[in-house]
Amino acid sequence: MVPHVRTAGTRDAIDEKGRGARPILRPARLTRAVRLAAIAGTSALLLSACGSGEDEHARQVEADKAATNDPALIEKGLYMARASDCAACHSTEDGDEYAGGLGFETPVGEIYATNITPDTEHGIGNYTLEEYTRVLREGEAADGHNLYPAMPFPSYARLTDEDIKALYAWNMHEVAPSSTPNRESEIPFPLNMRWPMALWEEIFSQLEPWQDHEDKSADWNRGAYLVQGPGHCGSCHTERGFAFQETALTGDEEGYLGGAMIEGWRAFNLTPDMQDGLGSWSEQDIQTYLATGNLKGKAQAGGPMADVVEHSMRHMSEDDLRAIAVYLKSIPAVDGKGEQGEAVNDGDREAESEPQVATRFNQGAPADDVLLLRGQPLDKRPDDEDLIGQLTDATPGVRLYLGHCAMCHGADGAGTQDGYYPSLFHNSVTGSVYPDNLAQAILNGVQRENNGHSVFMPAFDDSLTDDELINLMDYLENRFGEGHQSETLASPDTRRQQLSDKLEDWRKH
Repeated sequence: MVPHVRTAGTRDAIDEKGRGARPILRPARLTRAVRLAAIAGTSALLLSACGSGEDEHARQVEADKAATNDPALIEKGLYMARASDCAACHSTEDGDEYAGGLGFETPVGEIYATNITPDTEHGIGNYTLEEYTRVLREGEAADGHNLYPAMPFPSYARLTDEDIKALYAWNMHEVAPSSTPNRESEIPFPLNMRWPMALWEEIFSQLEPWQDHEDKSADWNRGAYLVQGPGHCGSCHTERGFAFQETALTGDEEGYLGGAMIEGWRAFNLTPDMQDGLGSWSEQDIQTYLATGNLKGKAQAGGPMADVVEHSMRHMSEDDLRAIAVYLKSIPAVDGKGEQGEAVNDGDREAESEPQVATRFNQGAPADDVLLLRGQPLDKRPDDEDLIGQLTDATPGVRLYLGHCAMCHGADGAGTQDGYYPSLFHNSVTGSVYPDNLAQAILNGVQRENNGHSVFMPAFDDSLTDDELINLMDYLENRFGEGHQSETLASPDTRRQQLSDKLEDWRKH
């Protein structure tokens, strides 16, 4: 028989048959064992719940995708994506479509558009329809972080449930997935913290999904929806406040669409003000400009607006463009000083065929001074004393115009008969008191596609010195545009100083 031995830490260490005995569980160790078992059990439950939650979310994503896989719905979604101008912000020239990466300057730093393809790692392929709706209307991503207001969710809050469902269908079934990683925004601490954006959204994003106004026409309602909602026109054409919020979101609020600066360009006044806005435009004029980016004898789209025309407006139906025009003609006029007039009933306000006041579209006249210098050596002035008297102040700009501009825009600045090369007089850019778009067009050129045709103006950023740019702009404004007649431009010296002060900003864009 094996002796019965007791040892510390065991209970009957070896039994009569020689089997190992159970360890003695002292009270302290018993408590610890129970605690560890409880933790392990709780962890298992949590992991099980988490896994169950993930599975349920994945099933909902697949269910939402299956429920929206309808060709007609996808086609509607494509139309709404174009109306919302998604490509202009979420695509770059050298990247995958909708894969993000485009940078935007803001007062707090550089923000980069994100990947909105249905890629499940870097894009939004794991979004449910509910999460998709929330990010559009409230600026809250699926993981709970809040977006910066460079994303126009205050306007997209207007989107109807039907249009969001169509956008989701297009986004998930039509857009090609891209594994392009998102680029981090360049915003310094503590401004890069996301949680204050939830408070921002609560304060400044007040719009609700669109509901038709029963006292308005069908065109007015459709136009108001497109302008306030998917078109998010106010994101560029309405001034922003101290917190980067749009100071107005509808025509009921003061200053809506009265014009603002965006990315170094002036987004012009879209209200019916006669001098600064579209008061001298007919509804057909607005339709033509939106569809083509060109309204002969008045305006041509460049910069961000050229992108809007190329990626969005030219794809829209005539009915929708007419509706936009009806709405824009009805909102309160905002003058160049930011003062607002009264709204009118849609259809009651029409353009004056020959405005009785000076507008930014009817300034200037054909030039004749360029002809005086043709054939003259670039380093000399004409010998004729009369010509010297006429050209003393303008000569540097005239010579620059002759060398850089006259070949396309003509010696007299009238452009071509078909308007492909626009007239420089009766032109919204040279006729404006804001010099920014003129500078940007000269420095960066113009390039857009319109129905298979390329619209192009070369960039002169590398070929003009700062002094030459100012001389050329000074000449163009005086000869073809508003000149120094405005009360804001006290003298030629004042204007030149204004131009000089903006050079650094223009050059960096």
